[in-house]
Amino acid sequence: MIIEFLGGCRQIGREAFLVKDKKTNVLLEYGVELQPNIQIPLLPTVKLDGIFVTHAHLDHSGMVPLIYKIQNPNLYTTPATLDLMNLLLEDYIKVAKLTRGFGEYTKHDLIKMNKYFRPHPYNQKFRVGNLHAEFFDASHIPGSASVFLDGSKKILYTGDINTVETNLLSYKEINYPRVDCLITESTYSEREHPDRKLEEKRLIKKVLEYEHGTVLLPTFAVGRAQEILMTLYTNGIKENIYLDGMAQKAADLILYHKNYVKDALTLKKVLKHVNFVRTRKQRDRIVREGGIVVTTSGMLNGGPILHYLKKVRDNKNACLFITGFQAPGTPGEKLLRTGYFENDENKFKVNLEIQKFDFSGHAGRKELFDLIEKISPKKVICVHGDHTPKFAKEIEKKLNIESLAPDVGDSVEV
Repeated sequence: MIIEFLGGCRQIGREAFLVKDKKTNVLLEYGVELQPNIQIPLLPTVKLDGIFVTHAHLDHSGMVPLIYKIQNPNLYTTPATLDLMNLLLEDYIKVAKLTRGFGEYTKHDLIKMNKYFRPHPYNQKFRVGNLHAEFFDASHIPGSASVFLDGSKKILYTGDINTVETNLLSYKEINYPRVDCLITESTYSEREHPDRKLEEKRLIKKVLEYEHGTVLLPTFAVGRAQEILMTLYTNGIKENIYLDGMAQKAADLILYHKNYVKDALTLKKVLKHVNFVRTRKQRDRIVREGGIVVTTSGMLNGGPILHYLKKVRDNKNACLFITGFQAPGTPGEKLLRTGYFENDENKFKVNLEIQKFDFSGHAGRKELFDLIEKISPKKVICVHGDHTPKFAKEIEKKLNIESLAPDVGDSVEV
């Protein structure tokens, strides 16, 4: 069994791993790097029998339609992931056309991709060529999965994975099969997350300090926005909450796939209390009257957050609470570092209280080590991280397991 690394190595973005076993070729992910510049993976040079996508985020799914320009493999993922993928991929096509005048693929390619979709829920074995496959719940966002492949060797690919229960997603211990090789994400191999319950309390306390003002909560549309809404609701904050941007459609899709969330009944109650923002007139009224605004985008690089930020940047009764990872060079990262919002069209000082909160959907350093030790593979391959060579050396030292951190273009025999 050979694994070729077409992307996603020594970086967070453009995940793409080609698994070749006898006469069967399958692709694990085919994503895109969005920040600071668009980067796509290497193209596979073999005929594919299938593509596995672990979850909808564009760094894992963003270039999948490109494959369907040149060949027609079956697409394997959970039903929730496909619907959320379509939402994000349609937006990618639209944004590419507006900002660059072209895109790597079209709506036609997206339609073609959907024709080859083969849905599979968790814990259901299925066959692709000479490989037996199975999805396990990864608890990252609704529908996210880890992928197990059983052929001449046994491989488990974590995808993005979380091992801590959240308000949106449950976490249950999984008895993984014995594996020869574990391909693990390494996003937070360098640090731990704060205690999630304490972080929730810290956020709620700060939100209540601006009870009669404007609270801006920029979030990722898929997963994080719904998690923040659940957090507010379960902590007794139920009034004057607004949801803006693509997170609205994502919320509807997540509720539709209710089996992929911890408590669909509570999520339904949450969405009944939330005001969906549809127009600029509504946004201007919120700016005048105040409220809690959960909106895209999570890194401040587009979406309705820019409208709100321009309007309230000098309002002493307004605040900005960032709830997710900020990639280097993004407006959100620059704002945290300098106090200025800056993109290609704007630069202005933001005279608000700005706080960052950690509501990550990824396992932290300790959780990653615990997971690797539990699975106890013969070999570990570290991907999806900025410090994978260091992490691989630490795994070898702490757990005495052969580990490596490939680069794009490398291949590894299992």
